[in-house]
Amino acid sequence: MELLLIILVILVVARLAGELMERVGQAAILGELLAGVVLGLLVTGFPNLLPQFVGISDNEVFKAICNLGIFFLMFMAGMEMRLEQLAEVSKRGSVIALGGLLLPLALGYGLGWLWLPASEYKFAQAFFLGVGLSITSIAITAKILMNFGQLRTKLGSTIVSAAVIDDIIGLGLLAILVSILEMGRMPSGGELAILAVKILGFFVFAIIVGRFMIPRIGTRLHRVKMAEVGFSVALAIALIFAVAAEFLGMHFIIGAFIAGLLIRERTFGDWVVRDIQQKVSGISLGFLAPIFFASIGLYLDLSALSMALPFTLVLILVAIVGKVIGCGLPARLLKFSNRESLAIGSAMNGRGEVLLITASVALAAGLFAVPVPTPPIVTALFSSVVIAAIVTSILTPFGLKLFLKREPKE
Repeated sequence: MELLLIILVILVVARLAGELMERVGQAAILGELLAGVVLGLLVTGFPNLLPQFVGISDNEVFKAICNLGIFFLMFMAGMEMRLEQLAEVSKRGSVIALGGLLLPLALGYGLGWLWLPASEYKFAQAFFLGVGLSITSIAITAKILMNFGQLRTKLGSTIVSAAVIDDIIGLGLLAILVSILEMGRMPSGGELAILAVKILGFFVFAIIVGRFMIPRIGTRLHRVKMAEVGFSVALAIALIFAVAAEFLGMHFIIGAFIAGLLIRERTFGDWVVRDIQQKVSGISLGFLAPIFFASIGLYLDLSALSMALPFTLVLILVAIVGKVIGCGLPARLLKFSNRESLAIGSAMNGRGEVLLITASVALAAGLFAVPVPTPPIVTALFSSVVIAAIVTSILTPFGLKLFLKREPKE
C-alpha cells in the first residue's frame, strides 16, 4: 500500500509540474525532473512529512518500476525512429559520438587525477569520472527531441545515432571499470577481446533476428485470434532484445531501442504499428516515464555541496564543456550550422539515468569507500556525480530550446 501511495504522489506531482513547464514554453521533462528534486529535498529536510519516501531510492520494487520506465521510453524512441534514416546519418553520428566521448573522458579523468587524493584507488576513481562524463542519456535526449518535434529530422536522427554509439562505447568502458574494481587491475588483452566479441555478438543477433525472424512473425499476426496480440508480440520482442543485451554485457536500454527500430509497418502493417505506438506511448508518457524522470531528482543529496562544493561546481562545468565542445566541434566540421552544432552539443549533454546507473555500479563495488579512512572528497564523490547528472539533464531542454526551432509534437 505504501508503494502505491508513493507512485500516486510522484505521478501527480510530476505530471502537474510537467504541465506547468509546457504552459510556460518548456519541455515537460524539466518539470518532471524538478518535481523529483523538490520531493527529494522535502524528504531530506522533513522526513516526518513524507515518511513513506525515506529510503525509497533503495527500494528494489521502485527501482524496477523506474527501469520499466526507461525500457518503455527507449522502446518508444526506437519505434519513432526510421531505421533507414538512422543508417543515413550513422557516419556523422559516429564522428560526433567519438568527439563527445574522448574529450569528456579526458577531462573527467584529468579532473579526478588532479583533485582526488593519492591512493592505490586513485586511477579507478579518476577513470570512473571520465567514464561518467563521457556518456549520454539516450532516454532523456530522445524524450526532449520528441517534445520539440525533432526526433525524425536529419538533426534529430544524427543526435540519436551519436547518443546510441556514445552509450555503447561508454557502457563498454563501464564494463572495463567494473573489471578493474573486481580484479583490482586493468583487464588483460584477452578479457577486453571477449568483451568486444560480446558487443559484436549482440549486433549480429539483432541483424539476424531483425532480417529473418521478425518479418515472418509480423506477417502471421493476422492469423492469431487473441486480443492485443500485436502489442504482446512487440513487447516480447523488446524484452528478448533487452535480455540479450544484458546477457552480452551491455545495458538493456540498447536492446529496447534496437527492438523498437525493428517494429516496422512493412512487416507488421500500418494499423498494427500505430496501435502498438499508441499503447507504448500511453504506458510510457502517461505513467512510467514521469515516475522515472522524477526518480532522478530523488537521488539528490546536498551533502556533496557542503563537503565538496568547489569540486562539484567544477565537475558540472567540465561535464557541460566536454559535451558541448566535444560534440559541437565535430558537428561544425561536418557542415552543420553554428546553431545546429550547439544544439547537438546541448542534446548530448544530459547524462540522466545512464550516469546514475554508472554511479550505482561504482557505489555497489565500494569505489567511494576507499581508502580507509575515506577522504571527504571521495565520500562526496557519489553525490557530486548525481548532482552533475541532474543539472546536465535539467539544462539539456534549455539548450535545445535556445538553438532549435520548435516544431509540432510528433
